[in-house]
Amino acid sequence: MILLAEILRVIASVLLILSSGFYLRHLEKTKRQRKLASLELIMYIMIQLAFILFAIGLLIGVFFR
Repeated sequence: MILLAEILRVIASVLLILSSGFYLRHLEKTKRQRKLASLELIMYIMIQLAFILFAIGLLIGVFFR
């Protein structure tokens, strides 16, 4: 049962990463066409920060286990 929960957690993480990547790309296209609204700008910054923190966490997990 714990293995199933881990598999579901990994699948959810992958889906969240993919969907946020596509949304970030959409925001970048929108940013080129017009100025982003305040909520869009906040999401743009938060997604970039989340990717950076995810990469740092992944590097720490790989090199310090």
